[in-house]
Amino acid sequence: MNEISPINFFKHYQTKNNFKIIDIREFNEYEKYHIKNTINVPFELLMNKHYLFINKNTRYYIICDNGDKSKMVTDYLETLGYDVVYIIGGIKNWPGSFEKK
Repeated sequence: MNEISPINFFKHYQTKNNFKIIDIREFNEYEKYHIKNTINVPFELLMNKHYLFINKNTRYYIICDNGDKSKMVTDYLETLGYDVVYIIGGIKNWPGSFEKK
């Protein structure tokens, strides 16, 4: 499984600008706070209808609240041939700032 630590991901986030982050928390959680420029596709929706949101030619970084669900999603999507990276520890370990409502 491709994975990245929150600190290494934060460094990557600060230096690159053309990559996709999918936040799989529920919409109401995402609306409270999220990392800037993320896409919200809740866990169940991404697991069941992934083909509507992602393609196999793009790398996606998957994040959730504490890392448990994003690990499951990453494992599953990798078996289907997607290029996905698990962000260890989830958004709770994100060292950067958030966009808040």
